[in-house]
Amino acid sequence: MKSSKIKVLSASVVFLFAAGLLSGCGDEPEDAANQNQGMTTDGPIQSVETIIEPEPLVEIEETEEFEPFGNIDLEEEMSSMEGILNDLSDATSDSIDSATEAASDSINTVTEKTRETTDKMLGAAGEMVDDAEKAVGEVREDTIETLEATIVEPAAEVFEDSQEVVAATPELMRRVQQALANAGYNPGPIDGISGPRTLTAIKNFQQDNNLAAGGLTKETLRTLGVGF
Repeated sequence: MKSSKIKVLSASVVFLFAAGLLSGCGDEPEDAANQNQGMTTDGPIQSVETIIEPEPLVEIEETEEFEPFGNIDLEEEMSSMEGILNDLSDATSDSIDSATEAASDSINTVTEKTRETTDKMLGAAGEMVDDAEKAVGEVREDTIETLEATIVEPAAEVFEDSQEVVAATPELMRRVQQALANAGYNPGPIDGISGPRTLTAIKNFQQDNNLAAGGLTKETLRTLGVGF
């Protein structure tokens, strides 16, 4: 602070001295010369120190230490700001927790609804499968019954009929003997009598044509082309 006083005093002296010089010198040299000629030497000549009367110096008293923040308590303000930040952080955390909980509830709700929808769809699909199986079973039964009625039973009847033995009359036997002879089998004399040679020829014919061997069946007669 002492150096500040010295600087202020020096600046004041310089300023006053410069002001005195400027006030004593006019802008026109001729005016200054005329004034000098009009002055007599009888009067006292004032000194520069008399003309320039220095102003009394004002002492600058030392002030208290400069405080940039005045009377503000930084620790209290920092503590208050920290409390505000903590409150803001807590509020943000609560908001995030609430949003997370709401999203979780929404996801759980959607998941539950999706599960219920899936269960309903699976139940409906299961019922459709059961209905389809029942329909297929009914169609199978109907098909089997139709096949039995149209194919199996008639075939069985035909088979049973084909295995039926026909009574060998002399006229029928004569026609059988002639058919065997025409087919290359030797039934003996064509006399209408069912002798050993005729029976052997019939048996050989049945074996060669995968027919039931034995008596003179309707199947054998049909294969020989003999009506009965």
